[in-house]
Amino acid sequence: MIEKQSAGDNIAAHCTKCKLVLDHVIVAMDGDSIAKVKCKTCGSGHKYRTGQEVKRTRGAAKKQDSRAPEVLWEACLAEAKGKERVYDMGGKYRIGDIVDHRIFGKGIVRKIHVNKCEVLFRDKERLMASANS
Repeated sequence: MIEKQSAGDNIAAHCTKCKLVLDHVIVAMDGDSIAKVKCKTCGSGHKYRTGQEVKRTRGAAKKQDSRAPEVLWEACLAEAKGKERVYDMGGKYRIGDIVDHRIFGKGIVRKIHVNKCEVLFRDKERLMASANS
């Protein structure tokens, strides 16, 4: 025999705050279906979810185009008007400067931060130490 649920009744539901299936009190109904519940453990009110609705399978992660940084690097290198110099952690850099790193190769300074700068190398963008203030 299936008992009809109504506001004020207890029900097991997935709590979005506790991240567990726990006892809840039905707060609101939408016709014959449960709309909102309140967790008896933490007191948070939220939309009713059964434990089965929560379990979702993740899709495959999107593969990033490995050529994108290289294409951007080539375009930035062609446009760069800054002076080319060997990378030094104690050096001060400006946006557009070309740095030659002994491991990563040539890179273009794209952003400046306090004591750091973002440099785009052929393979990816890296945050590098600098003396910028």
